[in-house]
Amino acid sequence: MKKQTVILAMALCMMGATAAMAQRNNGQQGGRPDNSQRIEQMVKALALDDAKAKEFRAVMESMKPAANNGERPSREEMQKKREEVDKKVKAILTEEQYKKYQELNQRPQGRRK
Repeated sequence: MKKQTVILAMALCMMGATAAMAQRNNGQQGGRPDNSQRIEQMVKALALDDAKAKEFRAVMESMKPAANNGERPSREEMQKKREEVDKKVKAILTEEQYKKYQELNQRPQGRRK
């Protein structure tokens, strides 16, 4: 009887831990927000009005690579695309908003090998 109680308690702990991890990740891989959620976070952080928010969303959505039969774009192509998007974003935002955009858009260094 004691053995069964211990096994039941362990099983409940495992189920609780699994549920907590699934809830923390919110269905996302690695717990990161998807692209549209990230764009919305940036719109709120930059305090954009409706017109600027619409333009900003359109520009940021254009950053998504086109479906090339499953092939990823080259590093050079992505760099060129980033520069184009950056120019467009700079034209939409004020100087202060652009500085904040750059801060928000910085990637942590050292995560990739």
